[in-house]
Amino acid sequence: MNNIELIKQIVKRLKKFSWLIVIIAVLFGGLFYFIAKQSVMVFTSKSTVFPLNSSSDNSVSSSAISNILGLSDAPKSFSGEASINIVELATSRRTREAVANERVPSLKNKTIAELLLEEHNKHTGFMQNEAIDIKKLDSSDIINVASSMLKGGFTAKINKNGILELYYSNSNTDIVKKVSYVFIDKISEFYIDLKKKKAQIDYEFAVKKADSLFNVLTALDKRAIQLDETTFFTNTELKRFNIPKINLDQDKSTVQSQYYYAVNNREAAAYKLQKETPIIEPLDKPEGPYEAASKSTNMYAIIGLLLGVFIGIILVSWKIISNYLGDELNKAIEKAAKPKAEPQPEVAKV
Repeated sequence: MNNIELIKQIVKRLKKFSWLIVIIAVLFGGLFYFIAKQSVMVFTSKSTVFPLNSSSDNSVSSSAISNILGLSDAPKSFSGEASINIVELATSRRTREAVANERVPSLKNKTIAELLLEEHNKHTGFMQNEAIDIKKLDSSDIINVASSMLKGGFTAKINKNGILELYYSNSNTDIVKKVSYVFIDKISEFYIDLKKKKAQIDYEFAVKKADSLFNVLTALDKRAIQLDETTFFTNTELKRFNIPKINLDQDKSTVQSQYYYAVNNREAAAYKLQKETPIIEPLDKPEGPYEAASKSTNMYAIIGLLLGVFIGIILVSWKIISNYLGDELNKAIEKAAKPKAEPQPEVAKV
């Protein structure tokens, strides 16, 4: 059988069993259409966040974006100059768990974790989510499961202009809105807390130092008053009365000088604390309409039909193709097994 005969037999068989190919194509098209129908429409919100730092220094303000977003050239971890990568903070487990544990008064005061699990269980079945039994989970397990769900639906990135972009996807528009706003609030809260922690420690130390020195000054004043009252009718020229007053005046002068510098340090620490506390404001709020996405039923049906036609053609013509391949293989084996003729010796010419 040559190639032309093979093609003729395949075409003849395809015409004979064309009804079978149509049935297979329709079955696959219907299956893919059903799979697409089972998919859940997902809504995605987008919000942009920008830091507003209080700084009068032009050099500082020009590098405010790169500093707050952790885009400095050299890593400076565990140092006073280290910057915080806000993308890592936004996608961290700490932030996700804080979001999952937040209650939403407008949605029956349920936590976001409970809302996510309830929404998850609304879409269970064939080619959908696997049901989660909330009753068997304790509070910590619910938070962990919800945190994993948030990880799959939340994305944070920095665009080319240095603006933080937040995306969140879910099948419920109310959950999309509330979760997006809570993410912005938690990211701002955690970032500000981390940013000002060192400045807060310095400020508290400066306040305690100034208060301590003020208490020492108060105690020295009381000793001076007591010394005056006890030496009212005494001769102040005597050393046993004069030296304690001189020493007391020297101590008070020293403490007053320290207190002066401590007050200045306290005011400087307060200014630094205010300077290190950024204000994070959303430029684009996560309000609707949201971007909706779902599997296209028409596209899936067309793909199913084409796949069904291809499988139907293979099944119908497989017998002819297998016979042809078998014949060709046998011919090759026979040709390889046939002994070659030995060359005849040449007769020398006289």
